[in-house]
Amino acid sequence: MDLPETAERAAALHRQAVAAQREGRVRDAVALFQQALALHKDADIYLDFGSLLAGLSQWGPAGAVYSAALKLAPDSPDAHYGLALSLHAQGRPAEAEPHYRAVLAACPGVGEVWNNLGVALQDQGRPGAAETAYREALRHRPEDAGTWKNLAVALDALGRTAEAESAYRAALARNPEHAVSLNNLGGLALAAGRRDEAWRIGRRMAALNPADRHGWMLLGNAAHAAGRWAEAVRANALAVRLAPDDPALRHNLANALSAAGRREEAVAEYRAVLGLQPDSATAAVDLAVELLGLHDTTGALAVLRGVIGRHPEHGAAWRILGQTLTGALRPDAALDALRRAVALDPGGQAGWEDLAAAATLADRIAPSIEALRRVRRLSPAYNPALAQLVQQQRHACDWRDLPALESDLIGRLRAGALGVPPFGLLAVDTTPADQRAAAERWARQKARGVSAVARPAVPGDRRLRIGYLSADFHEHATAYLMAELLERHDRTRFAVTAYSTGIDDGSPMRRRLSAAVERFVDLRDRSDRDAAQAIAADGIDILVDLKGYTAFARTAILAARPALVQVNWLGYPGTLGADFIDVILADAVTIPPGEEGFYSEAVVRLPHCYQPNDRHRAIAERTPSRTDCGLPEDGFVFCCFNSPYKLTPVVFDVWTRLLCAVPGSVLWLYAGNPLVAGNLRREAAARGVAPERLVFAPPRPLAEHLARHRLADLFLDTLPYNAHTTASDALWAGLPVVTCRGATFAGRVAASLLDTVGLPELVTDSLAAYAALALDLAGDPQRLAGLKARLALARTAGPLFDGDRFARDLEDAYRAIWRQFTAAGDAR
Repeated sequence: MDLPETAERAAALHRQAVAAQREGRVRDAVALFQQALALHKDADIYLDFGSLLAGLSQWGPAGAVYSAALKLAPDSPDAHYGLALSLHAQGRPAEAEPHYRAVLAACPGVGEVWNNLGVALQDQGRPGAAETAYREALRHRPEDAGTWKNLAVALDALGRTAEAESAYRAALARNPEHAVSLNNLGGLALAAGRRDEAWRIGRRMAALNPADRHGWMLLGNAAHAAGRWAEAVRANALAVRLAPDDPALRHNLANALSAAGRREEAVAEYRAVLGLQPDSATAAVDLAVELLGLHDTTGALAVLRGVIGRHPEHGAAWRILGQTLTGALRPDAALDALRRAVALDPGGQAGWEDLAAAATLADRIAPSIEALRRVRRLSPAYNPALAQLVQQQRHACDWRDLPALESDLIGRLRAGALGVPPFGLLAVDTTPADQRAAAERWARQKARGVSAVARPAVPGDRRLRIGYLSADFHEHATAYLMAELLERHDRTRFAVTAYSTGIDDGSPMRRRLSAAVERFVDLRDRSDRDAAQAIAADGIDILVDLKGYTAFARTAILAARPALVQVNWLGYPGTLGADFIDVILADAVTIPPGEEGFYSEAVVRLPHCYQPNDRHRAIAERTPSRTDCGLPEDGFVFCCFNSPYKLTPVVFDVWTRLLCAVPGSVLWLYAGNPLVAGNLRREAAARGVAPERLVFAPPRPLAEHLARHRLADLFLDTLPYNAHTTASDALWAGLPVVTCRGATFAGRVAASLLDTVGLPELVTDSLAAYAALALDLAGDPQRLAGLKARLALARTAGPLFDGDRFARDLEDAYRAIWRQFTAAGDAR
């Protein structure tokens, strides 16, 4: 067959191929195109074949065909355009660009090509050049919604958000149902804080196309941003139902469930995300956070170690690992992890804050203070960091800039600041009104997202069921006070359960407390919700919280209302400001009549001191020598074994003046951290007192600690936060305490103890009177001996150390509370 005949035969096959393509006989069309090209290499045949392959999304073969066409017709706009589209579709926008430009050089008025060039430029990360191409496209076809949308994407990438919004609105003016423009405009509105607008756009998308997951996702994100957790969960769940294999949608749902407090469901969704996207470090870290919230420390550690093994530079994973180890009471390991976290992300506020918490737990005060100062530099307005810095500097007795920090904190509090931990305010010169305001804000924060658990009817005997909730059922100051009370409860009238959320230290005290109650329930590894349900299932009538807002409190358990009546007692000397706490137990000294308005709870007063004591506390028979304790052989010994954070510059001024007024005297203080001793000796020297006149007592076992009280002559109390357990220790050991009555509950406890023990003359109402009394006693050995003799008698004859009397008084209070707060009060 000669050349003309071959060309004619190829042309006939070409026509047949086009006809087959038109009729939908794709396989026949492909075969006919291939036969035609085998006979004759013709640009038009290549172009039509390329069009067929492109229509089938066979972009690789299509590109090869268009390349062949270009070799035959280098100036063909159609060949350039086909090749450009093929390369672009294969993810090769840089190679596609010159072919788009070749088309436009020949046909500059084709808006579609300008638009596609813009997309190729955008895909290369060149939004400025893309903008130029899109604007040229719109000059030729201004009504094209898709090009307006593309222009908006470029403008957003350039940071010109307002112009991007205008472009999306232009797209929607041309096509009100343009889904991508609606979705992207909703995203911009949400990012700008216009949650209601984003919500309206999401609803419009869902109405236009209920099967479009993007509308539901936008609704979920808008609801989440507005704190409408239930709506966020519903919308995200619908999106997941439409696309169950989309990990981003499942992640959004997991986040919404987490925010709604539905931790178990959130855990399941995060696991589903990881099933779809096993290498997602973000989902793994989020899962670990939820497991940590459920107190599944083992599970959280396993997840985090897996993430870090795969992503050793993932700062958030190291940070949450540090958090987890802190919660597991492994502060040294936590510090190692958190130091890695802040090294990876030195500008991350949360890492430094967590580092401060771990250092605090490890009693590493200096690194804790430094970390908190870093947080303050990163976020000067962040209230929790200021509050914690004040507290940590108090623990270190680092007073150099403390007055200014405290003034700043109080000013913020009175201006309505959120995030101020109430406990730290007890040692600051605040009012009962300040403390209630802070507690109410804190309670709302802790109760957010917590719903009440069901309280099933629990059959039982006619005894009143009392539950004590605490993390301190081990060697701890609260346990020292509580042990005998728990043993003295009348089992014929009261069924007593201890709910422990703290560690089991295996100590004799832990064993004693476990034996002292009918039931001892360990809730440490249970989630807040599970713990509350367990308490509710036990049918507890009165749940007594012994923690308040002190370390390791589990406030969310109480917020779930597991008991009919809930009581704040002993662990926290102030109001909890919570609508889920009904009663605060006090006495007439700690909360005098007329001050009930400073407490959100109903005030119920015990007839004597509200604080129990254990008359079985052993005092070691051997008294150490003064030399053993670093004390001089002669000279008056003032002492204060309060925690260093209760010491203040104002009270320290009084103490140093006493040292100056009593020659040869020393001040004996407790200091478990050497930083305290160094700072206080510096402060003493600045006040003209030789630093060596301050002597520091290291931690010792309780019996030995009580025995060394015999070496002291007079205990000097602190203000505005008095001695509590330490005052009881001193009085039990026979050491008189001088106190100054404060303006708040925390500042009146020692006065209550002294009134109850029969030594009210040791209570003063001003620091001047306090100083004068201490000085008088230091110079009157006979009077001091008389006080010690009365104190020795009071140990056995007075109400302060009478465990039976205290138990009966407390039980009478429980019955009165039950009658007051329940309609069924007379039933038991």
